[in-house]
Amino acid sequence: MLFNSVVYITIFQPVVIGGFYLLQRLKNPLWAKFFLFGMSLIFYGYYNVSYVGILIASLLLNYGCSMFLNKTDCRKRRRLISAIGILGNVGLLFYFKYFNFFIENCNFLLHTHISIEKIALPLGISFFTFQQISYLVERCRKNAAHRPFVDYACFITFFPQLIAGPIVMYDEWLPQLDDWRERKKTADDFYRGAALFILGLSKKVLFADSLAVLVNQGFSHISGLDAPSAWVAAIFYMMELYFDFSGYCDMARGIGRMMGFSLPINFRSPLMAVSVRDFWRRWHITLSRFLTQYIYIPLGGNRKGLYRQCLNILIVFLVSGFWHGANWTFVLWGLFHGVVMAGETLFSRLKISDAAAVKETAFLKVRRLFTVFFLVLSFSIFRSDSLSDAALLWKKMFAGGNNGMLLRLCDTLRFPENYVLTGIAERYFPQYVNVLLLFYMLFLMGCGIFLIRGMTAEQWIEKKGHRTLGVFLLATLFVWCFISLSQVSVFLYFNF
Repeated sequence: MLFNSVVYITIFQPVVIGGFYLLQRLKNPLWAKFFLFGMSLIFYGYYNVSYVGILIASLLLNYGCSMFLNKTDCRKRRRLISAIGILGNVGLLFYFKYFNFFIENCNFLLHTHISIEKIALPLGISFFTFQQISYLVERCRKNAAHRPFVDYACFITFFPQLIAGPIVMYDEWLPQLDDWRERKKTADDFYRGAALFILGLSKKVLFADSLAVLVNQGFSHISGLDAPSAWVAAIFYMMELYFDFSGYCDMARGIGRMMGFSLPINFRSPLMAVSVRDFWRRWHITLSRFLTQYIYIPLGGNRKGLYRQCLNILIVFLVSGFWHGANWTFVLWGLFHGVVMAGETLFSRLKISDAAAVKETAFLKVRRLFTVFFLVLSFSIFRSDSLSDAALLWKKMFAGGNNGMLLRLCDTLRFPENYVLTGIAERYFPQYVNVLLLFYMLFLMGCGIFLIRGMTAEQWIEKKGHRTLGVFLLATLFVWCFISLSQVSVFLYFNF
């Protein structure tokens, strides 16, 4: 089920929030927990009910390992049980996400002709697998307690973050389930959650989906692009990905807050970063945290010398690239980020550790510009279907000339919002239609840059969300988004 759908907004969300609050008033909290678990399964299985069986199998595997860990204090046995559980998780992820990729590469390298059916990728498997691996590791270290199955199931399947994060740790969420009945929940908290949901919905429906029209057209016809259109497609994709993913996380956090739960922040104005290191402190924060805690630090982190630290960084980013998808474009994207991060580590004297604490200077602006330049280039590889497409796109960006393709690309930006203007222009001023659409493209880009440079959603709610004008703006955005839900689209990170 999608947050940006009529079914979710008008039926599922009121039922699940209202039902959870009502059942929490009963003496036995188990009813509310079973309700939350059941509704999360319905949410997950709405798109494809067969995915529910995979999710439950994953839950039983990890919960079984937790039960065995609870019965032994032997260090070797605990490590063995955890290793079995982690291998089971990785094996499940490999089969559904990477097996086709593995066979294709075997056929290419060994000149074999193995043929298998395309294996469908279950939604959110990368996210709930990482979440369960973190739980097993903490259970092995005795940092997490064994819980009743329904508690564990609610923790893993909590529907706002189940499909695309943020990746939640054991000690962040389960204590909230324990003290939910005792914690004071106010109307202001509910309002802030609803406002955060609306702002996230606006990011997705009004910006990400609008940018996606031009992006999809551009990346589907790379061979026809010229330099200006190639750069616009790449820049629009970077913006689309940000608004799409941060919009999802804002909605997830907003829903959680309306239900009385706090989910971790996943974005802190990442496109305002002044270095790649700074970017990864702001972008997909919970993934960076997971990779740091469970890969980078166990490999030695920065404790075994500078060059070993750089190698560990490269390994982490290769894992990050491969985690995003079974394609060499993701691996190359991860390698690029790893190399630049390692370079920033080697030349640490050029590093600015905290951009917010440093006075804004021309030097910082240049660093920010170069960081965005690198991000646009690297994420253009991320978006490409193949390495050859990525190479062709780069060729177009730097040596594509100008054949007027940008105007034809802008022609895709015909939305209901500008229907009247384009209709009048086509009837009375046909020679200016292309100029109008070019202006609309620049307007869309300008609005995106303004929002990227502005306050985060929660900062805006804190400062302006309770004012009359702020409430009116939120109501207007919600109605506008709701009217636009006839053009429902999935979130980009559902593919990862």
